[in-house]
Order: sequence, then C-alpha cells, then structure tokens
Amino acid sequence: MSDKLSRSRVLRVIYTLLGLVCLGLGFIGVGVLGIPTFDFILLAAFFFAMGNERLHTWIINHKMFGPMIRDYRAGRGFTRRMKITGVVAVTISFALTIGLAVRNLYVGIGLVALATGICWYIVSRPTKTLEPA
Repeated sequence: MSDKLSRSRVLRVIYTLLGLVCLGLGFIGVGVLGIPTFDFILLAAFFFAMGNERLHTWIINHKMFGPMIRDYRAGRGFTRRMKITGVVAVTISFALTIGLAVRNLYVGIGLVALATGICWYIVSRPTKTLEPA
C-alpha cells in the first residue's frame, strides 16, 4: 500500500471518484479549447495517489499524460508550447466568459485578476527544453 493512500475505505472511494471526474474533464479538455487538460490530469493523479493505487500507476505510466505529470512533480516545468497553449486557452476562455456571461463589474474584475494569476503561474514555472529524439 502506498504511503499516500488513505487508510479509510470511504475516503479512498471519494478520492477515486474525484480522480475519475477530473480524468473525464481532462479527456474532454484534449478536444475542447478552454478546458484545461493538464490541470485536471494533475488533479486526477493527485486523487488517484490517495484513493486507488492501480489507477495512479496507470495515469503515471500513460503515454500522453504520464510524462507531463512526472516532469511537473520533478520540478522540470512545462515546455514552451504548453505554456503558450495554456496562456492562450486561459485568455480565450476567460474573455469569452466575461464578454458573454458576466454582467457585474466586480465579478469581471475578479475574473480578470484570476486569469492574470493563472497566466502568471504558468509563465513563472520552469521552461522544459525538449531533448533531441
């Protein structure tokens, strides 16, 4: 049993369900601009680490998601392409939300501040250089 795995069966079920929800949202984010794939996959790995060892091993070894999670955990950061994609996705999704759905000035200002913080976080992470194939 992993040292992060919860001892409570109820909590393991809750963590596994939260991981599955995040995984589903991450898969949706692969094809839908504006839904952050990486964030949800990272959350899914976090929840699986505490709830389901088999799913945690699967996501860590996944062909597409595994390297992102392992690099993030090791502090290697994001590739330049991931950073640009993340900032563009955040900017577009927040701009559409504010432009189409927000009518309150303070909510709009709060969303702009949140988007700015998210973009700053993405840009401030280390930039991983791709190794030659």
